[in-house]
Amino acid sequence: MMDVSDVLTEQPLLRTKLTAPQIPLQFVHRPRLTERISRGVRGPLTLLAAPAGFGKTNLLIEWTEETDLPVAWLTLDSDDNDFGRFFRYLITALQTLEPGLGAEALDFIQSTRGERLDVGLTLLINEIAALPQEITVVLDDFHALHDPSVLQGLRFFLKHLPRNLHLILATRSEPALDLAFLHAKGQVVELGAGDLRFTGEEVALLFRQFLGVPLPAETVQLLAERTDGWVTALQMAALSLQHEADPADLLANLRGDARYLIDFLAEEVLDRQPKEIRQFLLRSATLELLNGPLCEAVVNPEAQSGYGAVMLNRLEQAQLFIMALDEKREWFRYHRLFTDFLRHVQAKINPAEIPTLHKRAAIWFEQNGNLDEACQHALASGDGQWAADLIERNIQPLIKMGQNISLSRWIGKLPDALIRHRPRLGMAHAWGAMTTYQLDRARRWLDEVQRSIEQFEAASDTAEMGERKIGKGWYEDADLRNFRGGLAASESLLAILTGDMERGAEFARQAAHYLQEEDPFLQSFLALDDSLYFSLAADTQKAIESLRHTVKMARQVNNLLVMIIASCQVAEIQARQGQLGQAWATLEKAQYMARGPAGEPLPLASLVEIGFGSILLEQDRLNEANAYLERGWRMTRSWWSFGSLYGLLSLARLRQAQGDVAGSQVIMSDAWSMALSTESSQWDDALVAAVAVRLALLGDDRAAAERWWKKGGFPDLTETIALEDYPYYVFEYLLLTQARFLLVRGQDTDNAHELQQALELLRLLLADAQRYQRLTSQIAVLVLQALVEFALQDGRASDT
Repeated sequence: MMDVSDVLTEQPLLRTKLTAPQIPLQFVHRPRLTERISRGVRGPLTLLAAPAGFGKTNLLIEWTEETDLPVAWLTLDSDDNDFGRFFRYLITALQTLEPGLGAEALDFIQSTRGERLDVGLTLLINEIAALPQEITVVLDDFHALHDPSVLQGLRFFLKHLPRNLHLILATRSEPALDLAFLHAKGQVVELGAGDLRFTGEEVALLFRQFLGVPLPAETVQLLAERTDGWVTALQMAALSLQHEADPADLLANLRGDARYLIDFLAEEVLDRQPKEIRQFLLRSATLELLNGPLCEAVVNPEAQSGYGAVMLNRLEQAQLFIMALDEKREWFRYHRLFTDFLRHVQAKINPAEIPTLHKRAAIWFEQNGNLDEACQHALASGDGQWAADLIERNIQPLIKMGQNISLSRWIGKLPDALIRHRPRLGMAHAWGAMTTYQLDRARRWLDEVQRSIEQFEAASDTAEMGERKIGKGWYEDADLRNFRGGLAASESLLAILTGDMERGAEFARQAAHYLQEEDPFLQSFLALDDSLYFSLAADTQKAIESLRHTVKMARQVNNLLVMIIASCQVAEIQARQGQLGQAWATLEKAQYMARGPAGEPLPLASLVEIGFGSILLEQDRLNEANAYLERGWRMTRSWWSFGSLYGLLSLARLRQAQGDVAGSQVIMSDAWSMALSTESSQWDDALVAAVAVRLALLGDDRAAAERWWKKGGFPDLTETIALEDYPYYVFEYLLLTQARFLLVRGQDTDNAHELQQALELLRLLLADAQRYQRLTSQIAVLVLQALVEFALQDGRASDT
């Protein structure tokens, strides 16, 4: 089988978001403001809040280059309004300072799909607090964030900020955070538009850098007054004055509101550029980020290689409001206001060119593996059919990268009528809706897909379903059989999410029957099968590794059934190793996975409840164990689940421990009926019988133990049980039960031979338990060994 890492890879992160942009070639240093930021980072929060164009980013770049503090940088954008994406970027930014920091917190946040963010953030906060050094995190363009879950997480983060972490937020508007508690303590240092405006001295320095000669003091004063110290307006005015013989002519036009001022100055700048530069500026403004090859593909596909890099270098040298985003000066962006102006001009003078520019950008991003940007540009082209083609051919890559929510978002921007004629898009849209628990929307689109299949089949002239091909209107050369398998897999997930486990199981069987090609959702099921094989074979280390890969794989496609079963299996193995604390923590993660949008437990939560109860039973915390096991059993009574029988057996053991022998026997009778049912595995009857034997022995009822031994179909007590007949965990349990039974009967009948036989069984089990790192098994074997040795040394048993 293909390795999990070959099937799924995470969507790559943009490194340019995680590094501070490069400082402009000509820059007015502002020590009065960098000193205030340095004072601010002595406390928890520094806030730079001012409209666009006031130099917030450049000021922070200057400060980061001056400070000795470790600084993590993150530039935000509108796509970060997704808790998974945002916290992945935030934690990755922190890891640029401390590798591995927050890995567990990120895993928790992604595993729980944002439920109980406070738990994941607590893990992160505790890790940061344990660091020996102080660190600072810069969040630039914070105004881009508006998602409630992201903001909720940041509010929690701010309220519990460790003392060695300092936040700097740069935003165009007041952040949607509750900062009253920090303001009340005087723990916020704020820099607003009034602070960021250029002083007369800074205006004079800026123009001296641009023009090479100083301006008269009265001209500097007029410029400062007319622009109100607005940095971007001053820079544009300086560029205009490079070509203006008399500054008075320019000053005469520096009037009006801010929008007029920027438009006027930008036009002054643009009109003075050579035709080649002007065309490059207008066409490349279609892009948010710029690099040489991308600009070549979009601006001039016929240009020689290297054209894009040369042009970007010319723009930077001319200081045309372009900012380098990395040390190699490969990636750039225009000033936001300048971008707005260029797009406005392009839409006015050459609107017919815009769709082509977006399509060129989409193709470049698609070819370079950035499907998020590719989809954005495809949709911006305004050609719905073309955009649908691009999205449709990238469905599998996006799902494999775990981008089913993004995929659904892009599909949702297409017209409904177009989606209905493309069932692959409809099914992907339903998948994303299930991921975000929009179950009614998912139901609607799956019904649409089913209707499309029925219409196709009714119109098909081919008799064999397996040979039918979905026409070009759907997806050229796609096999209808595999498509039906994908639909069945989707129906299975929807049934599970709505609590109909029986229907979910039926659709899962249909999916396995239909699907022939590799599919991420099916692969997660197959990965679980592999993991369970290692678990059943008692290969503890391989089982743990495989199960964790399975959880990661299932999380990518939001296969809750596999995620929760695999997590519970990890917890069970950890418990066998004696790591009860780790097992409990693993189950807590699974518990958050198994919650609906309103916090209600999904049916799969029963597995977690049973896992908690079993750990508490091992710790002899009987009342607490009873609450969990009862709750778990109630949740599974109406449907067969992976842990139903196991929960029932744990409940029977609990009743026995509480002294309720009759209640334990009633439960064992139910467990026996369940073990004989069609949903049960072929070994369940043996396991139930062995548990019943142990409980009978604990109750000193040897006759009942004999009956259950025979009921289980085992050989005579003195004969060997074959390993090949059972998975190892059942085999081990049976042999331990046989040894217990031989001990009891050997003592009762004074039979040393049976005691010796018990001892041999235990020696065999101990070697395996040590090899497979099964600590609880080792303890059980050693305790029984001591009892058998004591019985033999007691001298009462004979060899007959």
